Amino acid sequence: MKKVFYCVPALLCMTLAMPMQGNRTYNQRDVVVADTIVTDDSMDVEYTEDDDWAGTNEDVVAADSAAADDSDIFCPYNDELLSEYSNKNADYSLQNSKDANQGLSFNASLFFSDADAKVEPKKGGAYSLMIYNILKGTLDLDATNESSWKLNTLEKMLEAKWSAVKATYQKEQNEIEDFCKNNGQEYMPTSFSYRTNVTPVWRWSNKGITTFSIEDECYRGGAHGMLYHYYFSINTKEDRLMGLTDIFKPEALNEVFKLVGEKLKTSAQAAQDQETWPAIAEVVPAPSADDYSVRTQQMEQYQGKWYPRPAVTECGIVFTYPPYIKNCYAAGTINIVLSNEEVKNWLK
Repeated sequence: MKKVFYCVPALLCMTLAMPMQGNRTYNQRDVVVADTIVTDDSMDVEYTEDDDWAGTNEDVVAADSAAADDSDIFCPYNDELLSEYSNKNADYSLQNSKDANQGLSFNASLFFSDADAKVEPKKGGAYSLMIYNILKGTLDLDATNESSWKLNTLEKMLEAKWSAVKATYQKEQNEIEDFCKNNGQEYMPTSFSYRTNVTPVWRWSNKGITTFSIEDECYRGGAHGMLYHYYFSINTKEDRLMGLTDIFKPEALNEVFKLVGEKLKTSAQAAQDQETWPAIAEVVPAPSADDYSVRTQQMEQYQGKWYPRPAVTECGIVFTYPPYIKNCYAAGTINIVLSNEEVKNWLK
């Protein structure tokens, strides 16, 4: 009987040596780089797949994401904001030469706060650093010298991530194929996909606060992908990412954490196993330095303990716990919202 080895590498699957099939995006301000399409426009972008490209498991990823993250629309978004922002899109794809139905894709949609698409966000500013941290979050630590991205344009950061993804795959895929050959097993290519969306959803111009929805998703084979959906608030007047002590009075934080814990305990997504997933605001066990939530700054440290970075919404202050932090994957993302009435005496 022929043995079949299903390879699930730690990152993405397309070797640089394989022929590349590029997507085509038509727009008056396209920037085309090899197999990469980057558009910088606030208008709709037309996207057409190559005839020979069967695509990645996007339907599987979407279905998994919906199942794992169906509770995150807790407060209506202000969709009118989108007309005031520019949008940088990127669509990257490669076809596996050994199986036309398998391949790799990375898609991104980044809204940034200038109606003039020719104006780049400030290099090294709060928005650019936020994007830098998000894009590096799903990369292996040794994938690239990611610190060199910090002062790059958005376009260069997107290109750098794609290059890092391909380089990492080349090394890992070759190792897996060699393993298959050496052990008399058949190498079976699979599809992998990455998606990053950064969208403004609430804004208070008089206070200089804008809150962005972050959707960062990857599928690397296996039963399901992983979707991180959380929120970041930026103080645009001071050009910095907001955190616990920017939103709350320090003396009120113990009460804040107590209320978050109480809401976790009564949430519809509350874990039955309180020993494994205790209903407290603190993230336990503490995340490691290479954890996605730490690398992206979605978690922050306060007095030696880790908590989700809160964000300002029209419905109150939200603390977002990704899957596996306070319950199993099936429970999805858990958003704990402290209402405006509940926090009115605790806010700075």
